[in-house]
Amino acid sequence: MKTLTFTALAIFAFALTSCSRYQLNVLSSTNTSKNEQTGNFEFQNDSVRISYSFYGNNAPVSINVYNKLEQPLYIDWQRSALIVGDKAISFVPESVNINGSVDATTSTYRNFIPGVNNTSFTTGNINAVAGLPKTTTFLPPHSQSNNTTLNLTNGFLPIPDSALKDQKILDKYTQTLTKVKNANFEKANSPLLFKTYLTFYTIKDNQAKPFAYQHEFFVSRSLTSLTDLQQLDGFDHTRGDYFISSKATGYSKVMTGAVVVGAVGAAAALNSSTNTTTE
Repeated sequence: MKTLTFTALAIFAFALTSCSRYQLNVLSSTNTSKNEQTGNFEFQNDSVRISYSFYGNNAPVSINVYNKLEQPLYIDWQRSALIVGDKAISFVPESVNINGSVDATTSTYRNFIPGVNNTSFTTGNINAVAGLPKTTTFLPPHSQSNNTTLNLTNGFLPIPDSALKDQKILDKYTQTLTKVKNANFEKANSPLLFKTYLTFYTIKDNQAKPFAYQHEFFVSRSLTSLTDLQQLDGFDHTRGDYFISSKATGYSKVMTGAVVVGAVGAAAALNSSTNTTTE
């Protein structure tokens, strides 16, 4: 009986903690074309092919550049930026990431003199690698490179309730219609408008010949639901033109605490029941 009670509580607690709210944001562009198969945004001319993807947690800005020239091409990330509103954010990280491990050994020497504590010594070494920011990418002729250093968001975008309308979309897993809140936007009223500014250069006669491209994007649609939106028709596969954020609902947070308290109470009751004897 005790095992069944705790199992039931654990299942109930898991069900509550898994309650989340999801927001899916679809992106559009004013001056790039969209690959309808991948959802990636693309720009190309005789020199380069640039492809953008924003799929992933907090919308990582993934930029793929292919050099179409017969000579080397350089991407100057130091003079490139993501522009959100009027704020320019460099593609070169300001911090240095260090990954490593510590190996340590502790030795304790017993002291048999009364009133004197034992003595411990720790020796070790650190193995670490510092990831230095990449300021320039070298692309040989007809080669490509991918760069992802920034994220567009850090959580949900603020969508006004007045913009949200009820809509039902097919859930491809359950084959039922799921209710979502949907909002459509133009560039002028989008909750997120941003640009990329990329600087390139080639070298001729030992002189750098720089040139730049600027591309503009905005959120054109936003959906919110208590159902994982990647189960819905049209969003059930990875695409570069949308990103999803999620967070626990307030009800889930409160009820999780209630379940923990209930579990403690149940444990105390079961323990009391187990220890009671009948004379």
